[in-house]
Amino acid sequence: MIFENEEGTNVGICTAIANGRPSDLFAVHTRMGSIKIEDGIEFSTVGKIRISNRPVAVHGEEDVVHIRNTTPAAVRNIAIVPS
Repeated sequence: MIFENEEGTNVGICTAIANGRPSDLFAVHTRMGSIKIEDGIEFSTVGKIRISNRPVAVHGEEDVVHIRNTTPAAVRNIAIVPS
């Protein structure tokens, strides 16, 4: 999800969408200088939040967040490891 607050533009990563809203937020890229979104990624808007319509790959690099398309197989193979 992409959202603005007093700190600037942020990209949040959550585990699910419940009732059209993000839930279980577990990571946030804050105060990003720019966001590069790969062609073909569609978003829905809920209030001031933009939510991708399907899973995407997110990578932060300095002050840029890259949002890329991913495949269902890649999503199934992701392992969440506790820190």
